[in-house]
Amino acid sequence: MKGNRDLSSDDSKETLKPNSLLYGTAAATYFSDSLLLSFFFPYAVVLGVSFDQMGMMRSARNLFQNILQIGWGEISERFSRKALIAMGYFSSGCIIAALLFFREPDQLILLIILQSILCSAAVPSWSSLLADYTTIKNRGKILGRIGAVSQLSGVLATLIVALMTYEQHGEITASSFTVPFVLSAATAILAAVLVIFVKEVRVERPTRGWSGITSPLLDSDFRRFLVINGFYGFAMAFAWPLFPYVTIKVVRATVWQIAVISAASGFVTSITQPKMGSIVDRFGRKPTLIISRTSFLLYPLLYAFASSWHHLLIINVLLSVSSSAAIVSLSAYIMDSAPPGLRANYAASTNMTMGVATFLGSIIGGIVASRLSALVGERQALFTCLILAAILRLISDICLFFIKETMPKKDAA
Repeated sequence: MKGNRDLSSDDSKETLKPNSLLYGTAAATYFSDSLLLSFFFPYAVVLGVSFDQMGMMRSARNLFQNILQIGWGEISERFSRKALIAMGYFSSGCIIAALLFFREPDQLILLIILQSILCSAAVPSWSSLLADYTTIKNRGKILGRIGAVSQLSGVLATLIVALMTYEQHGEITASSFTVPFVLSAATAILAAVLVIFVKEVRVERPTRGWSGITSPLLDSDFRRFLVINGFYGFAMAFAWPLFPYVTIKVVRATVWQIAVISAASGFVTSITQPKMGSIVDRFGRKPTLIISRTSFLLYPLLYAFASSWHHLLIINVLLSVSSSAAIVSLSAYIMDSAPPGLRANYAASTNMTMGVATFLGSIIGGIVASRLSALVGERQALFTCLILAAILRLISDICLFFIKETMPKKDAA
């Protein structure tokens, strides 16, 4: 089976126009997600989580957030995408609030696994829902606009946290994270309410029964992409357990400083995403994806030499432009590859393979850092593993040259 055979069918289906409800839902979901991602792992470090436990926490979240998406994607295409998004974010909000009351490492692991499982229902459903509002010709542009609104909501979220915690002095404690977690929980529940009123298009599926689950795996071009993207995920995740230790233990950033870093990088991402969407539509998905992802090897490389929170601020702001391009090009690539009626299945297959890969990458990165730490000390272990992570990212970036471009030449520049 070959992918991307009849993209004209993409333009023949009913296409909805993005409206305030869609943008509001996107903003609320990202507001919640950005706060959780920005503060959960530093919160875990403050509570005394070890390298091994951090690797387990990261890997468990990546695995359970993605492994069930094949099933969720099929359910959403058969029944209702809005219902799964609402369920995912309502349950996520309740669990995020619970983080403030359970502070043992084992409890945190269980809570983040539960949150990942339930919230994973929303991911392929949201991706498929967005496809109702795009065509092959304007996909990058529309996704860029929605992404910009989402990123701006994340900027607003972290700025609010920065302002509300600026007066906190002394050693950072678990109580320092009350504000971001309360805000994250509240906006997750708000998103669950808003999405109920968003319109969705029901299309005739090209497969019957549950065969949609295997359709992405039978697509030879997309299967190659899944393998290469999975290796990329492994290389990316190897460094993920290490970044929070640089933030908390090396540069000793406070809550408001973490918020400023997140807000600044999110702001740059938001203002560049619309332009990146146009670039993706003009020059193609593949070249944009290769160039943007290659720059990500600079994250672990520069974190290895960081000694101040200002260094982390500069790193994250500069690479936010690449992040904009990577987000839009990846989403457009997946939507291009999938026939109507199978959008959620293709998105779920991508996220499932990414989940398994990042599970392995995170847990191996945490174990390697832990073992090295016992031999050469924590600081040297961090430095060595970050350099190794940069090398792994470079190798994975080279592999991206072997994926197939999904955008027809007549639609590219």
